Amino acid sequence: MSSILMSPPSHWLTLPVEIQLNIIQLLDFETLQSLSLVSRYNHGLSLPAIYKSVTLSSFAMLQRFLDHVPDVHVSHIRSLDINTAGSSTTCNPTESTCSDALDHILSLTPRLKTLSLRLSTELSPLANLTFSALDQLTDLSIEPCPGAIYSSLSERTVVDIALAVPNLESLSISRIRTFAAPRIPKSAPPPILSNLLSIPTLRHLGIHNTHLGHLLPLFSSSADLTHIRCQLDSLEFGAFESASPAENARWCTQLIHHLGSHLRSVVLGSGINLTPFEPLSLPVLERVRLTPLFSPSLLPSTLRVLAAASPSLRHIHVECLTVDLEDVCEELSECVEHVNGGPYNLNLRVVPALESDILVVPPLSSDGVPVTSLDQNAREALSRLEDAFTSAGTPISIIDNNVVQQVDEQQDWDDLTVVDEAVTSMEMKDTWVQVGVW
Repeated sequence: MSSILMSPPSHWLTLPVEIQLNIIQLLDFETLQSLSLVSRYNHGLSLPAIYKSVTLSSFAMLQRFLDHVPDVHVSHIRSLDINTAGSSTTCNPTESTCSDALDHILSLTPRLKTLSLRLSTELSPLANLTFSALDQLTDLSIEPCPGAIYSSLSERTVVDIALAVPNLESLSISRIRTFAAPRIPKSAPPPILSNLLSIPTLRHLGIHNTHLGHLLPLFSSSADLTHIRCQLDSLEFGAFESASPAENARWCTQLIHHLGSHLRSVVLGSGINLTPFEPLSLPVLERVRLTPLFSPSLLPSTLRVLAAASPSLRHIHVECLTVDLEDVCEELSECVEHVNGGPYNLNLRVVPALESDILVVPPLSSDGVPVTSLDQNAREALSRLEDAFTSAGTPISIIDNNVVQQVDEQQDWDDLTVVDEAVTSMEMKDTWVQVGVW
C-alpha cells in the first residue's frame, strides 16, 4: 500500500476512485494527514476519513473546533464524542451556552451515526429540536461528565433527547436523576424515564447507576403496558450504587420480565430473582454477561433463574475482580451441580481493579504484556473449580494468564476498553480463564 502512495502521482491517480477510497480507509491517521497535504485532490479525497470520528474532550475544545474547522469538513463526521466539562482554567459552561454549542455542531453533522454525550449541565428544551434532524443517528450514549456541577442528569433531559432522535436503535444512559431518587422533592412530576420503552426502533438499552424504584408501579400486574413498543435484542443493567443488592435485583428482574420476549443477550451488574407475577420467560436468550460489579453470592440463584427461563441459553460470561475470584469460584462450583440445561460455554474473566466502574490498566512488561499474577489462594480456588467441573463430567481448561483469549467468530460481546485522556483508547488485556463447556 505504501509503495502505491509513494509511487509517481500518475500511478495513484490512475486508480479508480472507489479503490482510492478503500485504500484511504485502511490508513492510520498520521499517514492520512500526510496524504491530504500532497495535493488539493488528495486533500478532498481524505477529508471524509479524517473527520469520520471526532472526540472533543472539553467545552473549550468544542468551541475551538467550531471556530476553526470549516463547516464542510464538520459535515463528514459519522462518530462524535463530546465532553462539555470546563478545563482546569475555565468553569463549566452554562445551560444556555452548552445548548447553543451542541445545537451548532449537531446542525452541521447530517451524516452522524454514533453520538456520545458527557454533559456538565442540563440542556434547554429548544436544543432537542436539533436531534430530530439527525435521521442517520442510531447509537446514542448520555451521561454526566466527571466533575460536573450536577452529579447526575435529569430524566427529562435524557428522555427528551432520546425521543427526538427519529431512528434510534441503541441507547446507553448513566447516572440519571429520577424523580424518586434521594433528595428529590415529593411534589415532583410523575416519572418519565419509562417513555424510553415507547421508542419502536430501539433494539439495545443500557441503564447504569440509576434509581429505578419509581418504575415498579408501571410494571405491576394491573398496569397498562401498551406504551412498551420497543423490541429489545439486548439489555444492559448496571446496579445503582446507593441501592441494596436486593433492590437492584428487584428492578432488574422487573425490566427483564417485561422486556425479555425478544432479548438475545443481557449484561448484568445485578442479580435477578424469581418474578412474583409469573415464571420468567426468555425464549431466545443466548448470552449472559455478569460484570465485575455483580455480587458473587447472587451467582447461583441468578444462573438458575436464567437457565430455567431460557432453553436457548448457551454462553455465560462472568467477569470478576481479583479480590472476588475465590468467592466466584466457590459459587460457580455450586452452579455446576444445580443449574439445569446446557451444555453451557462458560468464560471466566479476572480483572485487576476498578476505579468507579472503569477498569484499571495493569502494569505492562517490556514486551507490552500486562503483568498480572494470582496469589496461592486464588490458584487453589481455580483448582477447586476445575475439580468441580471434572466431577460433573465436564471437560475444563484454564488458559495461561498472559494468553489473550481468541474470541469465537459468533461471539458478539464487545471487548472492554479503558479510555485515558492522554490516549484515544487502548484494548484491555487481562487475566482470562477459559472454563471449557459446561
